[in-house]
Amino acid sequence: MNLNKNRIFSVLPAILALMIAVLISSNKYFVFLATLSTINAIAILGIVIISGLAGQLNLGQSAFVGLGAYTGAIMALRWGLPFWAAIPVTLFVAGLWGALMGVPALRLKGGPYLALVTQTFGEMVYLIIMNIEKFTGGPFGLLGISYPKIFGYEIKGGVPYMYLSIFFLIVCYWICQKVSKSSVGLVLNGIRESEDAEQSLGINTIRYKITAFVLSAMLGGISGLLYAPFVGYISPDQFRWNSSLLLVSGAIIGGMKSFGGAIVGAMVITCLPEALRLSDQYRMILYGLLVIFCLALLPDGIASLYGKSLKEIGAMLRKRCRELARESK
Repeated sequence: MNLNKNRIFSVLPAILALMIAVLISSNKYFVFLATLSTINAIAILGIVIISGLAGQLNLGQSAFVGLGAYTGAIMALRWGLPFWAAIPVTLFVAGLWGALMGVPALRLKGGPYLALVTQTFGEMVYLIIMNIEKFTGGPFGLLGISYPKIFGYEIKGGVPYMYLSIFFLIVCYWICQKVSKSSVGLVLNGIRESEDAEQSLGINTIRYKITAFVLSAMLGGISGLLYAPFVGYISPDQFRWNSSLLLVSGAIIGGMKSFGGAIVGAMVITCLPEALRLSDQYRMILYGLLVIFCLALLPDGIASLYGKSLKEIGAMLRKRCRELARESK
């Protein structure tokens, strides 16, 4: 349950090693999956901040991914502004909307009501994007989103864009680590454990919860900003509630309370459906069983297996099964 214990696989070196392996394979399909995994990982880091660190369930993360994607695309297509100019604007727009989502959720201490508020907020963003057709293209979306440039060199898809995504992931991961180890992270941990106890110490928990929502939204925005040029086409349907559930499932599988687990979870939700594509009618069933397995037997996700021997893992799973048996009585 310690968010600062992010030694998982020495995560970032392992990710970089994976990318090198992808380069050696020279397989464009694997490069595509690796890049998409990296982009998803940034969004899931935001879920770990708000849900794992602060204990506030968020089912609207894809709305912020959409806001980031549309902000960058509109600035590029409508106003001719470069990708890099969109970064501060995306952070501001996503952060502002994150604060707005946090306001109605301030009186809700987790649970289904907060989940409903965040999901409804995500649908509200979807409707707004659908109805401002002059900028967003409405249901038809936006096509032809250009790749970013550095000193006149266009970072096209494939390996160069994968490295760009890795760079952003490293920066976002580093920021999340710093936040978790700061006084803000300690207070958010306290809010997750007992918000009433934090308030009894005179801490303004409202301010810290808003901060968590803003940080989570900004990470979602950066993920969307990278996603739009990567796929070249965006539409409102790409950022609805089902996409948010997929991101949340990635956080659950990897480890809701681990930034390293967020990266592992992103790989699973991106690559596993592709690996199971041959058994199309059973693909979602198998994927759902994995989520249920993690919820039931690995509440701290795959990250909780790090550093354990097979014997220790077996003992941990048996202990969890006994706990579930007692709870069911």
